[in-house]
Formats: sequence, C-alpha cells, structure tokens
Amino acid sequence: RGASGASPTMGVDDPHQKSIEEIEELLCTSAAKGMTSANAEAVLKRDGPNELESPPKPTLFILFVLQLTSFVIVLLLAAAVASVAVNAIGPNARDILSYITAKAIFIIVLINAGIAAWTEHQAGDALDALSAMSQPSIFVVRDGSEVKVDVPHIVRGDLVVLGTGDVVPADLRLCDSDDLKVSEMALTGEPEDVAKNTRLKSKNPGAAEKLTPENMVFSGSNVTNGRAKGIVVEVGMSTRMGRIAQLITGDSTQERPKKCGCLPDTTANQTPLQTNLDKLGAKIGIMAIGVCVAIFIIGVVLDRTDPANPGSPAWL
Repeated sequence: RGASGASPTMGVDDPHQKSIEEIEELLCTSAAKGMTSANAEAVLKRDGPNELESPPKPTLFILFVLQLTSFVIVLLLAAAVASVAVNAIGPNARDILSYITAKAIFIIVLINAGIAAWTEHQAGDALDALSAMSQPSIFVVRDGSEVKVDVPHIVRGDLVVLGTGDVVPADLRLCDSDDLKVSEMALTGEPEDVAKNTRLKSKNPGAAEKLTPENMVFSGSNVTNGRAKGIVVEVGMSTRMGRIAQLITGDSTQERPKKCGCLPDTTANQTPLQTNLDKLGAKIGIMAIGVCVAIFIIGVVLDRTDPANPGSPAWL
C-alpha cells in the first residue's frame, strides 16, 4: 500500500477502533514499509506542516487599552469625569482637594488595567509552551528505510519510530509496541506513566470512552520506556494537543472580530469564570446606574440641596 500512488484521506475517524489494515488502506501507507517519499510530499503540500498555529498576539499596550473598554471600567471613568465636571462648576473649583475622588478613581483604574494587561500578556505564552513540547526531528520509515525527518514535515500516514526519550510528534495509532510507556501528564494531568499496546478493543455499548486509548499515543507525550512504531493519524491543530491550543487561542479558521472598530476582540479566549465575572460586573453597574438615576430624580422632585452648599441648585 505504501508504494501506491493513491491519495490518503484527510483524517481517520476513531482510529483506535480500526484495525491496522483499515488504517493502512485509508492513509495509503504500510505498517512495514511506511509511505513513499513522493506520497508524503504530496500529503505535506495538501495538509501543511505539522505544527501548532500561532495567531498574532496583541502587544502589551493594546492589551492595556482593551482593559479600558470593559463596561465596568467605562462606568468608573464616566463617574470620574462626572465628579470632575461637578466640582469644576461648583464653588470649590479651585480647591485641588475637591478632585480627590476623581483622581483616586483614575489611579485605581490605571493600576487595575496595567495588572490585568500584564497578566493576560503572560498567559498568552501558554501556546508557546505547548509548541515547545516537541523535538526538532524524529525517525520515520519511508520507502522501507528509516530516515530522520523534521517534525513539521511529518504527515498523516507516516510510520514513526519511537524510543525512550522521544516526544511523540503527532497522534499515532500503534502498530508495534515493545514494553512502551508514555507520560500523558500534559493531556490528562496523571503523573504516572501509561503502558501502551497495539490491541484493538471492542467498544462495549453504553461504556464511557477512554480519553487516551491504550493503542494510541498523542502529540506532546514523552516516551519513558520501550520502543514502538505507529502510523500518524492526525497532525498539527487536528491533534489532541492542537485542540487544547485552539481552546487557548480561539478558532483561528475564522476572521477575528474587532472591538470598538479597531481593537482585536480577545473575548473568545476568556474562561467561563472570566465571562461570568464580566456579566456580573455589567449587571452590578446597571443596577448602580439605576439607583443613581432614581436618587437624582427624587432629589430634584423634593428640591433637595447640598447641605454644605445650600445655594447650589437641586439638580447639581
């Protein structure tokens, strides 16, 4: 099969549920001789390199400006401006102490925006950390011979040779395993090494599917013991590690929307907790506005004035 000129499919659904023969047929490869170099080159040209996509990261200044566009921050800035305006037309307009409230709000907002921007900027390095969980090259079998190939040039259908100390370059369906153990901490958080084999297990009806099947190894996992060979079934952003990267960066296949017409919208990268906190802040802000409007109307209707400045109009 590896010598055929047929074009392999774009991917394999549930590869852990398929036999090696089915994988060979779908990906036009061979568990003994691997792919042909010509076929591998064609697949690389079609699918692109085996690497995680890294969208352009906003600069620290842009992140700082973005913090100032949230509803609660805008509300606080509006309150500070209103405080300045009220004091500017009052009898103590030249008293610098009358502007303490506005100054305090501005300082707190700027400090908060700076800390939030720096934190988000540091969190943006998570994708770089995922990309670093790889090695420059790996041995694969092509045209019946073992050759060393750069990891970005690994394609679906490649027969990868794994040994102790290697980092799995893509998602593989194992076809040969000799006492193989891998560390899947990056995927599952489990600190213990996991034994792998080539056995095909039938799925029991109603049984929960295992997160990391025993007959597969996944991109970013470290080989801690043994040797193995596996056929690449997913590469790049289609791997399990790629899906994690996509959760971090958002959907890179769609054009990112703009915020306020020109700023990048990073809300797609927020965690559920951040989203809920933003919604809660907006609700509290709206309630505060409602209370202020109600107090203002009541004060005007009752013609209540400032006790410290009885001569001022009720609306002020």
